[in-house]
Amino acid sequence: MHDQKPSIAVNSGLRWLRPQSLKSTLLWLLIPSVAIAMALSFWASTQELRSQVNAAFDRSLAGALRSIQVNLRTESGGLGMEQPFYLLEFLSLTTGGTAYFRISSENGLTELGFTELPLPTQPLKTNEPVFYDGDYYGEPLRLAAVAVEIDRGSFNERQERVILVVAEDVRGRDDFLERVRMQSFRKDVIVLMLMIALLLAGVLMVVRPLKLISEEIKNRSFDDLQPIDPETLPREVRPLVQAINLHMQKYAEKAKLQKQFLDDASHQLRTPLSVLTTQVEYARQLAKSPEMKEVLDAILNKLRNTVRLTNQMLSLAKVHDAADKLAMRAPVSSADLCQIARDVVAEFLPAARRRRMDFGLDCPDEPVKVRAIDWLVSQALSNLVSNALIYCQEGARITVIVRQTDEAAVLEVEDNGPGMSDQDMALASHRFRRGEAGRKMQGSGLGLAIVQTVAQLNNAKLELERPQQGTGLIARLVFPTRH
Repeated sequence: MHDQKPSIAVNSGLRWLRPQSLKSTLLWLLIPSVAIAMALSFWASTQELRSQVNAAFDRSLAGALRSIQVNLRTESGGLGMEQPFYLLEFLSLTTGGTAYFRISSENGLTELGFTELPLPTQPLKTNEPVFYDGDYYGEPLRLAAVAVEIDRGSFNERQERVILVVAEDVRGRDDFLERVRMQSFRKDVIVLMLMIALLLAGVLMVVRPLKLISEEIKNRSFDDLQPIDPETLPREVRPLVQAINLHMQKYAEKAKLQKQFLDDASHQLRTPLSVLTTQVEYARQLAKSPEMKEVLDAILNKLRNTVRLTNQMLSLAKVHDAADKLAMRAPVSSADLCQIARDVVAEFLPAARRRRMDFGLDCPDEPVKVRAIDWLVSQALSNLVSNALIYCQEGARITVIVRQTDEAAVLEVEDNGPGMSDQDMALASHRFRRGEAGRKMQGSGLGLAIVQTVAQLNNAKLELERPQQGTGLIARLVFPTRH
């Protein structure tokens, strides 16, 4: 006990790690992974998009630098540029924002344009433009700068370079970037929803065979131990199914051995019980004293009850044998309920007459056929009629009824005997269990258990209820005729 406590504690602590559902586990793993992958992809594409947008807009700035350089004049010994404002207006229309320019000598003595525009922090190489971000009186700008050389004769002093700067506010490119980014976001959301839908459909398709096989097993009868077909299941589940099949096979073999032992024992008991019954009946005829006859009558009743129990055990064995054959997919024939009822009533009519009972049959003239094994239905009806004969008093009324409805065929036995309580009716199909009224009578408690088994094997339903008026019991077998 002390060695198991740590294991139990560890298992309780790790219980949250156990998958409660294969479908939910797959979806919880796949959908967040796809969402994270899509988010990372959107972030990477946004960064790449920004670089591409800057590159596209920077080309216009580079063109403006080139235009300023071409229009730069130094004939008068200073710096000048023809029609710069037309150039700035064209740049503003191209970029969708405000454009600025600055022209200055490298020594800073001569300057044109917007002289407060920031210069690049790194040294400029001749004729190699650089692009950078800056700020002009609180307004964020995108700038381009280049250093160009002027002819020696343009200045009285030594040769110097001229720095050209053009700038634009970033509102235009930010608006364009935002529009493209939102389009990309909407596209990614649509793709994500489509992928989630495909994942849901895929997971449902994967777990559907498991659901179908579980429904099939759930709808099986209690003694159907046919192996599960693993070919329709995913390859990863087949080892589990094969292990379950092996376990069911071992259980079926064990149950078969136990049933065979009970069958043999019941069969072997019939002969000595019959001999004992004959001997006791003969001894009763030879008995001289009333006391001896009373003792022999009690022994005879016990022997007859034991014979009845043995016969019902053999009947139950036959029913289970039929269940095994049905589990092997044996064909189910068509049974005529009217003919079965006539045969059973004819069989029990002498016993009912000896007890002066009103024993009758109510069935239509035309056949009422159902898909069932006829001898099993006959066995079930025999048990119902036998129970009614045993538990009803002399002079009671017992009626076997066959009727056809739109959706079912009904075979029932109605009597006006002591009936059963609600609790007894709820537990009536349990083997060897007898109701309150039956404990004072001779019986085995197997009759309704056999009827219940026959009903399950033939896709029928056993119903027990009390009549609307008076006492008694209605035991009904309902065979569905419409699926």
